[in-house]
Amino acid sequence: MAYITQYNLKKIIFNSDIKDLMIDGEIYKFPFYNFSKYEKNQLLAIKELMKSPDSYFTEIYKPYKTIDTYSYVYEGKQPAFHKTSVCPRLKSNFTNFEIPTEIKDKGQETVIEFRVWFETVKHLLENKPDVFVERLRLRWAIVTNPKALDYDNSGCISIENLTQEEIEAKIDSLIKEAGRFFYKDDKNKIILRRFGKLTFLAYKTEEIYNNDTGYSDKEVRELLKYYNEEFKKPLKKYLIEYYRHKYNPEIIIEGYHLDHLGFKSCSHCFDKTRY
Repeated sequence: MAYITQYNLKKIIFNSDIKDLMIDGEIYKFPFYNFSKYEKNQLLAIKELMKSPDSYFTEIYKPYKTIDTYSYVYEGKQPAFHKTSVCPRLKSNFTNFEIPTEIKDKGQETVIEFRVWFETVKHLLENKPDVFVERLRLRWAIVTNPKALDYDNSGCISIENLTQEEIEAKIDSLIKEAGRFFYKDDKNKIILRRFGKLTFLAYKTEEIYNNDTGYSDKEVRELLKYYNEEFKKPLKKYLIEYYRHKYNPEIIIEGYHLDHLGFKSCSHCFDKTRY
């Protein structure tokens, strides 16, 4: 058996042809009507993977392919699986750094060169950031400090260490609160009936197509963003926790599946010199 992080679990799902998946079932015991087909398929795919990894990989999964957009220091590398649930890398946070625009604009070879250089000085970012900036200026003639992106890694266990009953209570409460918000006033009802399944529009800058709500694009985006941040995003988070807790608490998947999918063994917990 092998363990993976929830971050890599999501990478497996998102690399499937989610839009065209045909998975029977319900996302939860109570319906939530403002998930799009894409969002519902994401959740059903995660549920199916937790319930039956063999079935998911043989009938649903589209093989993992690493993609490098040359936008970040760490990108396009093979994800890892772990031998033990107590491996520190399974529980640690994942930190990435944006490639400065001045570097990216020079092309892929310069990005690769920058990545190699970055490894030699990244320790300065935390302890001596002024020295890092000076090294950056001297080597690359820029003073841009790569933006740190700290992705919380929820690992094999719940961040909040909730019981299944507590997770269900949070899900039930969110669904009820979302319903109360929907019926709070006419503005909420009109916008959410039209665009509740399309909350991604809140993060777009172009004109909203077919906005016939009677409210401005700005008003629509503000309400959709609030609805997504307050209800849909946390609801998806707790539903995934619910599936994990109910079907596969430590996210254990047989190693041969992960080998086939392009995962590599963790160099830390598979290091024989440590045992």
